[in-house]
Amino acid sequence: MAQHQYRIAVYTGGEEGAGTDANVYLTIYGTRRSAGPIKLDNSANNFETGKTDHFTLGLSDLGRLKSIKIRHDNSGRKPGWFLNKVTIDGNAKFSAYRWLAKDEDDHRTWVKLRRD
Repeated sequence: MAQHQYRIAVYTGGEEGAGTDANVYLTIYGTRRSAGPIKLDNSANNFETGKTDHFTLGLSDLGRLKSIKIRHDNSGRKPGWFLNKVTIDGNAKFSAYRWLAKDEDDHRTWVKLRRD
């Protein structure tokens, strides 16, 4: 099975308290297959207010990317998170512009997003 290096960029909002210390997981849905949930983590302090975090995932070719599901496990001192958007390989964009928090909006810690 051919490997593809997917470059993921996750954009956290600039709102007060937008960052999270919770563990974040991504599932990617393509026309050929899906992958995940995959924990997004690297050596940086990820998902801080106003920051963009970058990850590279070596996965089987998923085909044309259709949608994603992104969630967190509600762990840590302040787990609520304002997610602006996710881009994959620079051209597949998934806009959220919403809270993923038990105490905000619809109280969900996950969202499924269609490609813009």
